[in-house]
Amino acid sequence: HGQFALTNGDPLNCHSYLSGYISLLLRAEPYPTSRFGSQCMQPNNIMGIENICELAARMLFSAVEWARNIPFFPDLQITDQVALLRLTWSELFVLNAAQCSMPLHVAPLLAAAGLHASPMSADRVVAFMDHIRIFQEQVEKLKALHVDSAEYSCLKAIVLFTS
Repeated sequence: HGQFALTNGDPLNCHSYLSGYISLLLRAEPYPTSRFGSQCMQPNNIMGIENICELAARMLFSAVEWARNIPFFPDLQITDQVALLRLTWSELFVLNAAQCSMPLHVAPLLAAAGLHASPMSADRVVAFMDHIRIFQEQVEKLKALHVDSAEYSCLKAIVLFTS
């Protein structure tokens, strides 16, 4: 970890350290240019439940793949890595959904896919749909901020390591 050592609080070295760390976070992105393929980028694209499930799985997989490739995470014990990912997967999923500009019509399809996967009682359906609504609102808010890829990478690192 010598390449990440801060030297005596020197602002120039600190800036260089942060720039280098952010570059490493960006390089760890598993899908840097076309995050999750063209189906995620086209707002008018009609997606079936199978495609939605595939997209969601790829977003979750990309969060794990990204974490495995960022500085310091691989140095943790595997039990700690698993624990961090278990604690933060939903936040990483929201950030990836916003980062890939997931079309807003996908959230109801995610709900349909979840309801299709396993039958639920009426009160669980209401709670589940509330989670989908909150997910959609969070993605919309992040999109409205026009966060760039470096900022998304930093947000994901903050989410992952602050648990």
